[in-house]
Amino acid sequence: MEVVVGPVGATSIGAWVSFARRLLHSAGPGADVPSDAAASFDTYLDDWEALAAAGGDVTWATDLEAELAEYLVYAFYRVAKDVNEEAGKAAVVPDEAAPFYWLLVGALLDALAAEGGSRAEFAAHLREFWPGDTDIP
Repeated sequence: MEVVVGPVGATSIGAWVSFARRLLHSAGPGADVPSDAAASFDTYLDDWEALAAAGGDVTWATDLEAELAEYLVYAFYRVAKDVNEEAGKAAVVPDEAAPFYWLLVGALLDALAAEGGSRAEFAAHLREFWPGDTDIP
């Protein structure tokens, strides 16, 4: 399945990468990510960091096996849920990182929904309950 995010400002991607790396490598909720998912997240963060270095508006695209995407999206959701619960009413995702974050979440859920069947149901459920103060595009 194809996931496409963008166009979005490279500064937003860079801000997201900085925030996500701190979260993923902290003693907080990011520490609960399974090691295989964390390794995948690190690979994507490396890709996005290189993309952010390009500057301007950029688009990121990748192809994923649907089963792997479902697994990684669920791990991503759990971290987002735990971080938001821990923060209470405080904003979690930095303002500068939010455009990329919300486009990424929306693109992942859209790609899963396009797979149909149980993956579409899974995406619809996560879209309804994804934590944060912004509607998913």
